[in-house]
Amino acid sequence: MRPLIRTIKGKIIISTLLFSFILSSFIAGISYRVYHDYMRNNLIQSSELSLQVIADTINNDLKNIFSLAEWCQANSTIGEFSLYGSRTAKQKITVYEYLNEQYNTNDSSEYIQRVLVASNRKEFVQIVLIRHSGVTDVFDVVDNLDYFEAALKSKPYTFDMGFVYDPFKIRNELTVLPLIRPIYSLYDSTISGWVFICISPSLFSDAIDMYHHSNGESLYLTLSKNTYLYRDGAFVPTDYRPEFFEQNGNDNISALYDDTLINTRYEQNTFYVTRPLNTAGCYITLEINAMELVSQTKFFVAILIIICLIIVLAGFLMSLFLNKMVNTPVIKLKGTMTKIANGDFSRDITIEWDNEFGEIGKGINKLAESINNLMHSRLEMEKQKRDYEYQMLQSQINPHFLYNTLMSIKWMATIQNVPGIAEMTTALSRLLKNISKGTRQFVPLSEELSLLMDYYTIMKYRYGGAITIDIKIDNEELLCCGILRFTLQPIVENAIFHGIEPKGSAGTIRIHIFRNSSDDLQIDITDDGIGMDGEMIKSLLSEKVSSESSFFKKIGISNVHNRIQLEFGDNYGLSIRSKTGSFTTVTILLPDKPCRAEPASDTCIK
Repeated sequence: MRPLIRTIKGKIIISTLLFSFILSSFIAGISYRVYHDYMRNNLIQSSELSLQVIADTINNDLKNIFSLAEWCQANSTIGEFSLYGSRTAKQKITVYEYLNEQYNTNDSSEYIQRVLVASNRKEFVQIVLIRHSGVTDVFDVVDNLDYFEAALKSKPYTFDMGFVYDPFKIRNELTVLPLIRPIYSLYDSTISGWVFICISPSLFSDAIDMYHHSNGESLYLTLSKNTYLYRDGAFVPTDYRPEFFEQNGNDNISALYDDTLINTRYEQNTFYVTRPLNTAGCYITLEINAMELVSQTKFFVAILIIICLIIVLAGFLMSLFLNKMVNTPVIKLKGTMTKIANGDFSRDITIEWDNEFGEIGKGINKLAESINNLMHSRLEMEKQKRDYEYQMLQSQINPHFLYNTLMSIKWMATIQNVPGIAEMTTALSRLLKNISKGTRQFVPLSEELSLLMDYYTIMKYRYGGAITIDIKIDNEELLCCGILRFTLQPIVENAIFHGIEPKGSAGTIRIHIFRNSSDDLQIDITDDGIGMDGEMIKSLLSEKVSSESSFFKKIGISNVHNRIQLEFGDNYGLSIRSKTGSFTTVTILLPDKPCRAEPASDTCIK
């Protein structure tokens, strides 16, 4: 008796229990994952909301500063100053007063350390706090700035240079964020001057300090290609720039805003939440350490144990039920397969249940029927093949007596000087001798052509020379190709009796032997007789009409076609093309296989 573990019953019980345990573990794991994701999403969304408030504050202050720059670009008084310079001291004072008024009324003026308006004539007006005053050679300082030209010609507001040391301070101890915009001529698009605004880093730090309280989290500010770590109220340049802007937080992380970028660094157990500012290339990023999400596991372990026990118990009960459902059909299927193995291929409808086992039962019944049909088909094919071989043997005439008699007639005709009778009897004797040589079915094409020409000699005298045969061979090597015996003669005979003879006049039969594009042997036999219609062609190949040869018993066109297909397959055989009153072409398609002639012959022996 087999061990329980090797039986279907044992495997069902073990599999069900194992599945129950895996399922319980899976449910517990999913529960933990859902809770973990919920807490993580809460943390990320709260961080996202905090970043959005910071971003809104920064965006509002930057918008006010951008408005001041745009006013400087659009004001006509400043435009005239940048184009013509100050003709009088009063005019320069007027420009200063306008600029100072705009500066003082700007809601974000506390973050503007310096506003400098200059013309290409090297005249300038500036608003600067005393503590930020510095050098007086403004143009020399500006000319030496490596970022000035690029910033002046950039179309959008960008901060590609990031925080830089204040270029107008002698000690270069303070950093600023420079904003440089061109002032265009009042009459064309040429640049007649520029406005230079020094923005204090406190614009960013005040917003961060107001709305974000660090709990060991790192906050980064990105200005174009420059990234700064905010630490102790200052922005420290850093080369550390993880993929803030590579969105990969797609594992059940829900963001409040569509443009929030969430990057997950699993190997560091870290999340990066990034909110874009309205200025191109500017972002604020909060680094969150996910370790604080790890909660106590005792509660989940207790849930896991309880769920495992319940599901395993349910699985055990289910295994008993499944065993009863499976065991009976399996025994029945096994009995049916034993019957098939013993040779009983009858259909057993009792195994065709209305379930999955029934599908197997239907498959077994179908397999049994297919095997039964295949066996009968093979037996029928073998019987048909033997019948054809028997018909071939039956059709062969025992020619010895006739052969000796014909040779006597030949010599009598030769002595009496009647060459036609001599030639005709010689052809007939060779024909009979060829038939009597053996029972080989596969012969070289050269032997088949010799038999055909002997037959043609007899027909030539019968019809008084009204029939001619033209044979064209593309390659002499084809004479060594194998062909079934008595393939050509029935087709030529059909062409004479049913094509040329009814025409009532002389006719020609053309035989073309060549190798086709598929490297198969093709023989086209064409006569210029009366032709035939499609129904007649179909009947000839399907044995619906008698096409037997008058020379060979049981060998007609359909017989030749069937013999070829039985020997070489359905891809080979005969095909007929014909036009009524014009021509008929019978095409023989055979595999290009060499065949050795009989030892008595000197043809095709290699």
